[in-house]
Amino acid sequence: MLTRIIKEMINLVLFIKAVQQECRAFQFAVLKQLPVIYLIQDNNWGISVTAGEARSMNAFEFAGGFKGMGRIQVDGSDFEASYDVMKYVCDVVRKQRGPYLVHAQVPLLGHHTSGVRKEFYRTDEDWKKHLQHDPTPKLRKKLSDRGIKEEEILQIEREAGGLISDDFTKAVASPEPDPSSAEEHVFVPTAITEEKGERAPRGAEKTIMVDAALFAIRELMEAHPETVLYGQDVGRRLGGVFR
Repeated sequence: MLTRIIKEMINLVLFIKAVQQECRAFQFAVLKQLPVIYLIQDNNWGISVTAGEARSMNAFEFAGGFKGMGRIQVDGSDFEASYDVMKYVCDVVRKQRGPYLVHAQVPLLGHHTSGVRKEFYRTDEDWKKHLQHDPTPKLRKKLSDRGIKEEEILQIEREAGGLISDDFTKAVASPEPDPSSAEEHVFVPTAITEEKGERAPRGAEKTIMVDAALFAIRELMEAHPETVLYGQDVGRRLGGVFR
């Protein structure tokens, strides 16, 4: 059972906004054929610049340069289409065990942040254009066309609104995070909690930082042969600084 679950595991990476992310992640995913789904929610805006000002192509076109990367586009404001596409892509990645990019075209309906208001940089024409792709009216119409009664739709909206309101109230009332918990679930617990020994033993030569890192990696990999080391400048032959 556990083996089957592991074989079907996939990773979902979410990118938002119009800008392209660094391609190194794509390179490694294709090189190692990792079961990763890159979901791009593209609203044709950066923080306050349009896609036309920030890029020469969208993510779907960009992914075409990575051999072995599956890719597909979808209207992200259409719930049904998005659901079908994501189900299809998840099934493919689970079966073929390779990377896939989903480029979802979505509207920008609100502000970027409370400090970057839409009225600061967006025209009324652009705002109205995006409103035409509001997913809520689209989903509402689909439900109505499928025979769902208006009162039932209104009840769904009331329940959803109530849930959001309750969760927001709880979030506002919750205490601020304890700074001492900042590293929880980030680093694996270790028995070594303090430095011991001499930093500069008499008569010993100084060890440069890179060599110290190499010694630590060697000790780790000797103690744990299952360790996998990957990243920039890690190779099979010379291995860069990590040889």
